[in-house]
Amino acid sequence: MGNPNITDRKLIFCRTLAEFPVRCLIAECDDCNRYFAACCVHSSFGAELCNEDQTTCHHIQLVFVDGACSNNGRDNARSGLGITVGYDKDLSWSIPVDEEMDPYAARTNQRAELLAAIEGLKKLHEIDLDVRSYIESNDDSTYILATDSEYVVKGITEWFPRWKRRNWRTADGKRPANLDLFLKLDEYTASLERERVAVGFWHVPRTHNQEADELAKLAAAEYP
Repeated sequence: MGNPNITDRKLIFCRTLAEFPVRCLIAECDDCNRYFAACCVHSSFGAELCNEDQTTCHHIQLVFVDGACSNNGRDNARSGLGITVGYDKDLSWSIPVDEEMDPYAARTNQRAELLAAIEGLKKLHEIDLDVRSYIESNDDSTYILATDSEYVVKGITEWFPRWKRRNWRTADGKRPANLDLFLKLDEYTASLERERVAVGFWHVPRTHNQEADELAKLAAAEYP
């Protein structure tokens, strides 16, 4: 499915929008309290970017995610996920990683970041389906997962296709780390695409992912 904002599962802004700082490419809707991204199709939300009175374009739905892990990789490590699709508390989640979510695996930052991506897309899809249950729309949905994890974004958009071509091996012939979660992320993304949902990944600076970061750290700290 083609989408002018997404290339190889990466969010790509058009030349006009690419010139703006990240803070101007993220909008908060005062009506639904959700986050959206600037839209290359609709250009500028119907108003000037960075204008507080701009009309929010709802075409590109955003979910911010992050993963955190204390004592990374050790036996006593604890991980948590932070997910937010809006500034209302009902649109944010702080989720500890337990054995049900990630059985038999070591707790690490990278696994937490991948789990946050998977769960974040699921939460955004639930919200989208709920909205569509009472608002009629024939438009296809566009989901963008925003994270400060270059590992997640490059992993799923660049490395994963290469591993697949090499029969699930890295360039030096080794099995990729955390391949099980990359496969799950790809599988869920593909399932959304089959439902005519365009999915893109966006690597944002950490300063623009602080809410998800705090939620992830809180989840890791509160895990019993």
